[in-house]
Amino acid sequence: MTAGPVETCRKARRPRPVRWRATVILFYLAVLTVGIGSRFFHLSPPQGGVPLDHALFQPLAGVGQPADVPETTVSLPHSMKVPGAGRFGGGLYRLEFTYSPDSSGPWSVLIPGYSGRILVRVNGALLYDSDWTHSGQSVTLIWPDIIPIPEPVLKDGTNTVDIQAVMLVGRKSYLGSLHAGPDALLRPVYQRHHFLLVMLPRLLFGWQIAFSMLLAIVWMVRRSEWSYILCAGILLFNSGSNLAFVIPESLASPLVMQLSNLSFSWVTALLVPFAFSFVKRRPPRASLLLAALPLGTVGGFLLLPPGIFHILNWYVAVPVAMALACCAVAVLLNAAFRHGNDGAHAILGATLLGFLMLSHEMPFLYGATGARLSINPFSIPVLMLLSVTSIVLVWRFAAALNAVDQFNAKLRREIAEAEAALRISLTREQTQERAIALEAERSRLTRDLHDGLAGQLVSMVALSGRADADARDLGTAARKALADLRLVIASTAEVGDDPGMMLANFRDHIEPQLRALGVALDWRMHALPEASGWSSSTVLELFRLLQEATINAARHSGAGRVMIEILPTDGGVRVVVADTGCGGATDRPGGYGLANMRRRAQAIGARLSIDSSPGGTCVIVDLPRLTAVADQAVL
Repeated sequence: MTAGPVETCRKARRPRPVRWRATVILFYLAVLTVGIGSRFFHLSPPQGGVPLDHALFQPLAGVGQPADVPETTVSLPHSMKVPGAGRFGGGLYRLEFTYSPDSSGPWSVLIPGYSGRILVRVNGALLYDSDWTHSGQSVTLIWPDIIPIPEPVLKDGTNTVDIQAVMLVGRKSYLGSLHAGPDALLRPVYQRHHFLLVMLPRLLFGWQIAFSMLLAIVWMVRRSEWSYILCAGILLFNSGSNLAFVIPESLASPLVMQLSNLSFSWVTALLVPFAFSFVKRRPPRASLLLAALPLGTVGGFLLLPPGIFHILNWYVAVPVAMALACCAVAVLLNAAFRHGNDGAHAILGATLLGFLMLSHEMPFLYGATGARLSINPFSIPVLMLLSVTSIVLVWRFAAALNAVDQFNAKLRREIAEAEAALRISLTREQTQERAIALEAERSRLTRDLHDGLAGQLVSMVALSGRADADARDLGTAARKALADLRLVIASTAEVGDDPGMMLANFRDHIEPQLRALGVALDWRMHALPEASGWSSSTVLELFRLLQEATINAARHSGAGRVMIEILPTDGGVRVVVADTGCGGATDRPGGYGLANMRRRAQAIGARLSIDSSPGGTCVIVDLPRLTAVADQAVL
């Protein structure tokens, strides 16, 4: 059984060198080092002020409505279970700190991180509601805040801070440890938290939008590369889960904000087709069924009661999404370690780093004690992974363009080298052709002189040796030899591809001969097209044919005028030699005149017709436009 092309390529694939394997090992070791080391990274708390790490906690039945349960003491950070999607979940945290007036400036309350929505009161005065600045409807976002305390609100001694934490979606809310103290002391710490938890995700959010547009444009240029448009869709849908970074809840309806939490279903539905396309494999047909996950999730949110949807979302949709993500990772693993796909290694490295970062943060978000949660547990790792993926795709596109440019440069070099070689070969062939043409022309001239002038000179020598030779006969023979020599010289004139100039040379040659015989020449020439291939041998045969026709008309017709007309035809040029004499031009026994004319016409590929009647004789020569073929056949 013959192996298929894919199997043949796999068999022919050379193993990666040892240096490449060592590089891959070092890459994953670096990822593990950074991922595990991130566990020990934390932002230092304020050096001073009053740490607030314990609070009295009481569940809420509604905003500003404590539930009928006693208060309990909890340690901060603290996580609170949310009843379910669409159902109110909240708690009241009551903290106290001691304030004494000094010259340290105004005071503030620093909240390094929380999820959902919070309302902050100091000594009963509402100072902050997070809905004023951003939405609390997102499940995955952790926010820092600093709340300045107006001086009239503060009082000497014990002050009370009440924080209402509200979460309508997700599974648990989160509130980190607080600090109260001078604003100048707390604000630098807040700015560091704000950059890491808010500004950095915003930058990555803008990165996603820009790269999704860029990848969509790239896909429009390379329609066969589906990985570009699939990654653009993943980036675009994932950016929907981060709308709260840029859009306050007052500018978007709660429905839009809650639907943004379901964008994970669209992202994971595209992961498997993207993974197959990225490694140049055809996605399975069953991947079309993946559209059921986002459609079912959105449909369930819109149609099912909140309680039922909450159960289906967390216990069906989320596990399915995680399974799809694992399938995509498996495809990339196979491409990376079995087939040496460098881009797959880069994406897997970012995936591993994101997983390690999440593994450090998630326990604190879901109830573990401690002061951690230094990063946004969902947004930054996911955005970082997608950013690396988009960079890999753009790098691949740039590498493809670079390969095309290199191929074009190589092709241009090879073409230039081939042109140079062809130019040398052509020069050599032209030199050879010129030598061959020169030799052929020399042979032709020798043959023409031998057949024409040499025969006449021999006749003159023989005539001069006779005792009864007449000087007039000798003069006639000499004139014929001179006329033939002039005819040969006229045929060698360089006139290019202009038949009119060639025939004008014939006129200059024949007109004095007619004048000597007492016959006038009626020359009529029309505009003629260019004609290629008029060699000297062709012209000489034509001149001899026309000369014989013209001299015969002058000597034997009895007419005092011979008309020569040259006009164009569809196939070439027509030359007409006519007189108004007695006619009667026929082949006679022992005569070679007409036979020689027919032989010459055949030699140059022309068609000859002779019409001789009592009213005169008309010789018509139809010359083809391309006479080079006939001329080469003669040679």
